[in-house]
Amino acid sequence: MPGHAPVAWPPVVAATKVQPPQRRADLVPRGDLVAALSAARAHKLTLVAAPPGSGKTTLLVLWAASPAEERPFAWLSLDDAENDPVRFWTSVIAAVRTVDPAAGRAAEAALRSPDASLTDVVVPLLINEFATRGAPLVLVLDDLHLIADARVHESLAFLLEHLPPAVHLAIATRTDPPLALGRLRARRELVEVRVGQLRFSDAEATALLNGALGLDLAPRQIAQLQHRTEGWAAGLQLAGLSLRGRAEPDAFIASFTGDDRQLVDYLAPEVLDRQPPDARDFLLETSILERLAAPLCDVVTGGEDGAARLERLEHANLPLVALDDHRGWYRYHHLFREVLRHVLEVERPGHARELHARAASWHRARGDVEDAIHHSFAAGDLAAAAELVALHWLVRFNRGELATVSSWLASLPAELVERDTRLWLARVWTALDSGRLAEVEPLLADAGRAGGGERAAWAALLRALRTFKAGDVGAARLSLAQALGAWPRPTAFWRTVAATVAGITSYWSDDVPAAEVALQEASELAEADGNRLATVYTLGYLAALRVDRARLEEAEALLDRIDPLLADDPAAAEQFISLVAHLARARLHERRAETRAAAEHAARALELARRGAGRVELAAALLARAQTLKATGERSAAADAQAEARATLASCADPGRLARYAEPSAAAPPAIAVAVPVGAPADPLSDRELAVLRLLPGPLSQREIGQELYVSLNTVKTHTRNIYAKLRAANRDEAVGRARELGLI
Repeated sequence: MPGHAPVAWPPVVAATKVQPPQRRADLVPRGDLVAALSAARAHKLTLVAAPPGSGKTTLLVLWAASPAEERPFAWLSLDDAENDPVRFWTSVIAAVRTVDPAAGRAAEAALRSPDASLTDVVVPLLINEFATRGAPLVLVLDDLHLIADARVHESLAFLLEHLPPAVHLAIATRTDPPLALGRLRARRELVEVRVGQLRFSDAEATALLNGALGLDLAPRQIAQLQHRTEGWAAGLQLAGLSLRGRAEPDAFIASFTGDDRQLVDYLAPEVLDRQPPDARDFLLETSILERLAAPLCDVVTGGEDGAARLERLEHANLPLVALDDHRGWYRYHHLFREVLRHVLEVERPGHARELHARAASWHRARGDVEDAIHHSFAAGDLAAAAELVALHWLVRFNRGELATVSSWLASLPAELVERDTRLWLARVWTALDSGRLAEVEPLLADAGRAGGGERAAWAALLRALRTFKAGDVGAARLSLAQALGAWPRPTAFWRTVAATVAGITSYWSDDVPAAEVALQEASELAEADGNRLATVYTLGYLAALRVDRARLEEAEALLDRIDPLLADDPAAAEQFISLVAHLARARLHERRAETRAAAEHAARALELARRGAGRVELAAALLARAQTLKATGERSAAADAQAEARATLASCADPGRLARYAEPSAAAPPAIAVAVPVGAPADPLSDRELAVLRLLPGPLSQREIGQELYVSLNTVKTHTRNIYAKLRAANRDEAVGRARELGLI
């Protein structure tokens, strides 16, 4: 729905998420594995799947840094935040832009639309761009096991299935993703690296223990550790850290047994206990952070030397990963962080909440909204989390991040959402723009019992909007009339939405004067408030009104005002709010006999209508598409579009001016439903006469018109005589001219 305040786009993706972890000089080379990965150029997918701590990320880092690998790498380190299709694909685009800064603009714009299909619109746009670009690229998705959202996996599978030859996908994960791995194996399109291949050889274990960690173990001692850890990289590293400074390494090695979970449970305290108390405290308290920066660590721990401590931890070869070249941000190895958090909770139950509260305060002061909300929830500070969500939900909502907003709301107690009008409004808008109309009505009905004023006014207004979207134009107008006096001092946003709803319901009710007044008011309010989406939407309807009344120059002037608005904001161009402008453009091209251009705009209007428009608007777009498909000779597709339009109209309680097109015998109307213009003939043209009339400006003879409409020549002659009589025209040219004056063609 238009009316949301303008927002920044695209969403900011942390630079550290789209940079490969830095290649440390002491990493153990995995030459054979890296060479095998570089050689597999004909494959679509490299899957590195193994338990935590196996060296999956390290292998991909070594591959990306290999001198033998010429392809650029686009890297994305995933976390729980990407369990939202919009955020996931926004982050993927940000990763690709580290290689090509201009990449992904069309796909990013499509993501802004709440109802844009990932597999029909967003991902195909990205695939087409990859194919056009043609340059080699390796796209790395690290830690894919953190993604549980089925929509993300479905769209990722679509990308993989249609991946251009120049692009290679590399995935690091603890568990196999829900992709068609069997089919990829059969096609020889899959390279797999499993835990067996990631296990360290004796030579690699020696390089790690005696080289990187500076120990002096005998070959038999290394062999013992190899046997007990089965070459598990994290186990070897943690064992090596525990062996530092031990006078009797044999005793430690002899007592070292168990599987990987037992290894962690045993070794982590060993590593922690060998740290100075202040360093141990630092590790435990900062383990609550997903990413570590010195100032943030100081706030969380209450210290003042976070930078020095992080540097010492890195130099001590603890499982700390630098996330940028400047070493401003770090993260702990995921498994190590999990162990630290476990120890923290065991030793200091409940202390993590206080630490999360400090982190939330730091992020809130910096304007890091998502991190502040995450830590507020983790701190159990629901009041702070609710206030942040209330203040910032609209920005994310306007980016199309409906899943993110919904997850925030779902994490809050229902009574807290109900008490705060801002949160209640977020829930209503989220349900409304997600197409969950059945969920909206109970929320609106409860508004009166929860309080008056602003909430009651929004409930009344959104009930009118919901009713319109559901396809009941007449009831929507009645509902709006009841809403208009509900708020003595409404905000500019509310007034813009109210005027817009008044305009569109009047338009579809064929009340041209009321539509003109309301839409003019709405467009002026929107422009004054800097509301670009509502401006585009209302100007589109005003242009449609001008086309309906054959004031074509005025219509084109209005459409020309829309073009720069959409050019400045590609995301707005991908929202359903611009569909009416495309319908009006289609109508203009149709009048000029520019069939292909009319078809393009009608197709675009239908594409946009499927992204959150009301049912009547969708039906109008389908009818326009049917008309232009028929004009270009695509009769089967035209019939399909018209059948879908009738089904859509049949689901509408009152489709207004489109009611007559619900009948199976009805012909498709022009590209936007035509209002009865001023000066129309007293005896209106029938549907069949209108169908003949629309073909009169073209080069077809009467016989050819009959063939086009599947009627006899005599029938065409009869319809033509009736047209001349009703339009008071003496011949074909005069009838065409008169029809254009009246806006009938």
